[in-house]
Amino acid sequence: MSLWRSAFRLSGPRALLRQSRPFTSTTAARNTSQPSSYKQGMAAYRTFAGPFAKVFLGAVFTYQVIYQTWMKLEMDESKLEKNEEVAVLEKKAREMAGVKK
Repeated sequence: MSLWRSAFRLSGPRALLRQSRPFTSTTAARNTSQPSSYKQGMAAYRTFAGPFAKVFLGAVFTYQVIYQTWMKLEMDESKLEKNEEVAVLEKKAREMAGVKK
């Protein structure tokens, strides 16, 4: 039998609970009748948390849609310019190849 089991059987579960120490050195005021000032302050902001989150996420989504659309248009424009430049260069290359023959 292990030491833990023997100690547990000798003292019982209630004795272990009485011996446990709290994690903090200060005792918290429990079951107070007055709410803390922190809770009162947070209660004022809690009513606006949902609408704020909704507007904020909507703005982020709108920004991302506009940004992605802008990037797509920029890529299309640069691809068109490069294709036109390649066509001009190919035409010059054909002319130069035709002149040499």
